[in-house]
Amino acid sequence: MNEIISLSAVELAQKLRGAELSATEVLAAFRAQTEKRNGEVNAFVTFDWDRAELRAAELDVLAVTGTYAGPLHGVPIAIKDCFETKGLRTTWGSKSFEDFVPDYDVLHVERLREAGAVIVGKTNTPEFTFSGQTTNAVVGVTRNPHDLRKTVAGSSGGAAAALAAKMVPLADGSDLGGSTRTPAAWCGIVGFRPTSGLVPYHPNPASFDGLSVPGPMARSVQDLTLMLSVMQGNTTLQPLGYWNELPSLETLETPLDPGRIAMSFAPFGANVEASIISALSPITQLCRELGWDVDEDTAPKLDPLMAFGDVIRGQCALQVRAALNPDMELANDSFKSACASGEAQTLNDLALYQAQRSRVWNDVMDFFSTYDFALWPTTTGLAFDADLKDHELPEDWRTVTLTPTLELPSITIPFGTSSDGLPVGLHITGPKGSDAKLLRFARMIERANSGT
Repeated sequence: MNEIISLSAVELAQKLRGAELSATEVLAAFRAQTEKRNGEVNAFVTFDWDRAELRAAELDVLAVTGTYAGPLHGVPIAIKDCFETKGLRTTWGSKSFEDFVPDYDVLHVERLREAGAVIVGKTNTPEFTFSGQTTNAVVGVTRNPHDLRKTVAGSSGGAAAALAAKMVPLADGSDLGGSTRTPAAWCGIVGFRPTSGLVPYHPNPASFDGLSVPGPMARSVQDLTLMLSVMQGNTTLQPLGYWNELPSLETLETPLDPGRIAMSFAPFGANVEASIISALSPITQLCRELGWDVDEDTAPKLDPLMAFGDVIRGQCALQVRAALNPDMELANDSFKSACASGEAQTLNDLALYQAQRSRVWNDVMDFFSTYDFALWPTTTGLAFDADLKDHELPEDWRTVTLTPTLELPSITIPFGTSSDGLPVGLHITGPKGSDAKLLRFARMIERANSGT
């Protein structure tokens, strides 16, 4: 069992297709690990073991005939509880939807099923994803598998915890303002926010707004790319969609011609904890050894957008409220405050934000005409207490909240540990549409850093 759960998703997929493993025994191994760890970690809101076992058995029957459902044939996967799943409870972390069972899948979940993934359950999220702490009134708080006293951040904290505890090899997340990346950093896994539209979000509470997007999460860049290859691809069902080329496992290992990168350990004026800087400091020399020109203390000028945090958060909250119509009497303080923030804004505030957003876009595109990528710490501080209230959270989120406003693809990969013994994340951002190139660069760093 331990051998199976330690395999990468790529290795599992290969062994399932090579008949070295069956979908049934793979599922049994991850179920045993989940039953061992989830009680203390609380990564899941809902399980779907009965249907997962039936699906695994169906896939095994197919495999006997030499037929495979797709690239994820028999690979267990978890879905974040903000995405609708047909016949499986979807709560959005809200008491308003505690018993809601959709009769449809969102598009990327449908694609994952068709590719042969076996859905084991739904991972925890703060209510409507509006918190940096993964807790809600439905199932409570999710804890960091590396230290149960510590947070998994939010909002894809359940997914990150499930991956870090080896309860699943793959999980999806959503990212509005760092929700795949901060949990991934503190849990020691890989989290990716793709260019808006690369992974379609349908149905979407805000179809014309590219701020909140689905994204893959995994324990390696290779595994993440395998999952992304199934989730991605344009559709007429959504108004968004832009990329230069589609990422793939086939091109992931293709060497990049070294170019020029920007490095900052204090991006946008952030005060980063000393042990995080210490953990990440070897990255500068590593990149140079790989042939890249590195300009230090340099980052894209996203700073002007910091003044519009309340406008962005409030707008997103009101869009969710309008689309889902929850009972606000049952809503938690974080979502209520986000909605109140939105109601306090004026159309003039929104117009000023959009004007500033355009100016920053032009500056950032000029920046990426010089630099291939920008690197900085994913988090500014150490993982905080898992039981802190939303208004008590000490993290400065600017390292992850600013890139989504320009729909920039961004990834975090593990790189060392901080003074508390928890993982540190290296954040890598590229220009819009550079997803395939960005993943190749991240894989280059991952391979050079880990030797695998």
